[in-house]
Amino acid sequence: MSNSPSDPQVTRPVLARILIALSTIGLVIGILRLEVLFVILSSSILVVGVISHNIFTGFVRPIRKERNPTSNFTPHRWASEKGCTVARFERWADEPAPLIIAIHGWQSDSSSTEKRISPFLERGHHAVLIDLPGHGASDGLAIWTAVECGRNILEMIQDIVKVWDWTQITSVVLLGHSMGGFVSLRFADRFSEVLPQPIERVYLESPMTSFPMVFNQRTTGLGLIGRYISRLDLQWAYLRRGPDPELNWSHFSVPKWGIPSMEIRILQAKEDIALGHHHLELLQPHASDNWEIVIDKDLKHFGSSRGNAHSTYLRWIDH
Repeated sequence: MSNSPSDPQVTRPVLARILIALSTIGLVIGILRLEVLFVILSSSILVVGVISHNIFTGFVRPIRKERNPTSNFTPHRWASEKGCTVARFERWADEPAPLIIAIHGWQSDSSSTEKRISPFLERGHHAVLIDLPGHGASDGLAIWTAVECGRNILEMIQDIVKVWDWTQITSVVLLGHSMGGFVSLRFADRFSEVLPQPIERVYLESPMTSFPMVFNQRTTGLGLIGRYISRLDLQWAYLRRGPDPELNWSHFSVPKWGIPSMEIRILQAKEDIALGHHHLELLQPHASDNWEIVIDKDLKHFGSSRGNAHSTYLRWIDH
């Protein structure tokens, strides 16, 4: 890919920065005046400010890994009207076949997706792998949100479907892993509406289903100290810089977040060290008769331990 991805200046946590500034001033004053209690109080507030700042930054700016799929995939870059570039990697079979569109998880990239979709490649599918904004070869965002990511991908799909040869595409499926599953939950129907052929099935692997739940999971232990300040900062930043200020905290969990109307297959890691089972449990009450959920005791959320995923996907593909 010819151009390197760019990252705009990250949105700053206003409240945390105010706490850090005021507590630093207080700490200096306390030391100069030899007031022990003032030093202790200022130090405590400084710790809260620093932890809150780190929590905030960890949610709005993913750590990028610049890796690409193998040379079997052709890289492409697409730019939105706002100039944000989204990267995708395409592999087209030599004959008519189904198409899989796949989206990776948080702080991952399409190189991991290539391994994940190997059963589909084995069955001869065309494949389009998408790097989420701020990941892989895609440009970053000032404040990372799944809403803006999904909208950028939707806008890209609207453009690129015009150049795909639909005489060679027999059907379309969508696969999302973890955060990619979260994006897929909200945008699967929107993606389907702009495609010449609707998405027949959505595959979700260990999907995230609630941002508030992830936030609480990531702010335990020492992080609990900064939970409330960082949450206020996130909500304030979203109101200032987010793509849809009308959405509130509760809209970032299913069912309000969105659930696809087409049939769904869910493959869940039993020992999910990243998300646990709570995300699946939040989604299960909304399952329809055309869903199937498989919990794999040997599948891992990250890494190369795929358990029985390969055979499970092959069974689903063939039926």
